Amino acid sequence: MAVRRKKAEGGDSSSLDSLMDALTNVVAVLIFVLLLVNCDVAQTVVKIMEDIVPVSEEEMRQAQEMLKQIDLDAKKLEELKKQPQPSKLEFEELQKALEALKKLKDEKLKKIEAHGGEMAELQRRHDESQAARDTEQQKNVAMQEEIRRLEILLDTTPVEKDIPATDITIPANRPIPEGAKIHYAYIVGDRAYFLDLPKYMEDATKIVDDLKKDKNNHMPTEEKAEEEEDKKLSAAERRAKREQEKAEAKKEKPIVLNRDKALPVLYEKLGKLMAPGLNYAVIAQPWWGFARLDISFNDKGGATIEELKQPTNSFASALSKLRPPNDVLMFRVDPPCMYAYALAREIADKKGIPCGWELTLPGECFSRTDIPNLAINVTGVAPARDPNWKPEQRARGTGPKLD
Repeated sequence: MAVRRKKAEGGDSSSLDSLMDALTNVVAVLIFVLLLVNCDVAQTVVKIMEDIVPVSEEEMRQAQEMLKQIDLDAKKLEELKKQPQPSKLEFEELQKALEALKKLKDEKLKKIEAHGGEMAELQRRHDESQAARDTEQQKNVAMQEEIRRLEILLDTTPVEKDIPATDITIPANRPIPEGAKIHYAYIVGDRAYFLDLPKYMEDATKIVDDLKKDKNNHMPTEEKAEEEEDKKLSAAERRAKREQEKAEAKKEKPIVLNRDKALPVLYEKLGKLMAPGLNYAVIAQPWWGFARLDISFNDKGGATIEELKQPTNSFASALSKLRPPNDVLMFRVDPPCMYAYALAREIADKKGIPCGWELTLPGECFSRTDIPNLAINVTGVAPARDPNWKPEQRARGTGPKLD
């Protein structure tokens, strides 16, 4: 029995040792975990402390003031909670006041939006004005540069000597022979042009006579309309009209040509007869029963000042066709061309041709003549004249002078 007890006691001690070993291991593990946790907490605290942003004294003061304001607001809220609730009437008045304030706010917003549109328009105008100002400034800068360039050129340009004056003598007055045929010479652009206007008028008359021979160019008569008008007249009025028609039948009635047919043909045929250096136009207003021939001059014809100084030139050759004293030459002179007139007049005087002269207004040194024996139909009404219209006053000294 004793032996068996000893064995039991030895078995219990081994079990306690195993238990102690297990507990020791658990405690060791727990200690190790605790150490790890302490290390992680320390690192976390360090990180948090590093992430904290330092606060300045001004920010601290503002935070303290904000806390004080929060405490004051909390006290006011507590006091408001202690006050009795407003009555229904006061509540309705407050609601009306709020609605009025809301309406006023909406009106203010609308005005602000309207002013915003006006401000946008003003801004747009401002931008346009600024762009125009910048453009104008660029033009001014370019103009100033051009002025400086011209001033430099002016400073470097040599001064020419004055052109010596030229003496011009005008012959004494001489009468025009009775029944003389008048021809015209024009002095314009420092050139002398001989215009054989009688010949052009004769050519125009022949063209008009040829147009009259073709009845397709005539305007139709309105006999039916006259018959209807006769029915409205009394017997005595009809007799008087017949007598008048008999008297007019003895007279030669002018032939009225169709302007749409006659004028183009007249213009085309006259163009084939015009001398070099002449511009021409056939003018007939819709309310005119006639037409005019306008002739002006270009630099492709005429004799220049240098040519007029030569013994032979185109102007002198043209004057050779005239036969004095029955042919008379009238000069029409553009005022700036007096020297050219003096040279041309000297040529005419050497040939013994009776001459006259007149100054024209600026831009009026041209020929304008009604085409003879031409009657055309009227297609329009003349425009009403301005009641304030006054006839153009000619400058003194521009009337005709015969010498």
